[in-house]
Amino acid sequence: MSVITFRSLTTDDLPLVARWLAQPHVARWWREDAGLAAVTQRYLPCLDGRDPTELFVTEVDGSAAGFIQRYLVKDDPGGWADVLRATGTPGVDAAFGIDYLIGDPALTGRGIGSAAIAEFTKLAFERYPGADSALVAVCQANVASWRVLEKSGFRRCWAGELASDDPSDEGPAYLYRRSR
Repeated sequence: MSVITFRSLTTDDLPLVARWLAQPHVARWWREDAGLAAVTQRYLPCLDGRDPTELFVTEVDGSAAGFIQRYLVKDDPGGWADVLRATGTPGVDAAFGIDYLIGDPALTGRGIGSAAIAEFTKLAFERYPGADSALVAVCQANVASWRVLEKSGFRRCWAGELASDDPSDEGPAYLYRRSR
């Protein structure tokens, strides 16, 4: 069994994140500019404290394998959280969100994603003691991602179009929730 850990992402990791975002199995769903300048512009505010989103490198047996982030939904105004508030979905403002990727295609399909998400979610509940649930938005066509969520204890709670300026949110989406 692999040992999965998380360490805080640093500016030195940004070239690695850029390489991961350029991988076809990631780029298909993240849909963001994978150039180092764009990656730095997007994630530097999280690293220097201007954005409260917390960024981590997922490590498998001590080697960098992926990227994962967490944030309180209430700190991320707009986008899919507003859609859920408008539909009366309970607990949106007492939830945290996560986003994730496995960067190395050789590590996909081996159970690493579901194990990492389960452990990271547990740690996020510890980090955010006032949160009652974890939420993840995923493209409906990204079957591998929503299966990983289901294996990690998440349940589908919403389907529809997200109002978001994030290109990764384009198209029909599912929202998955895992309660404390």
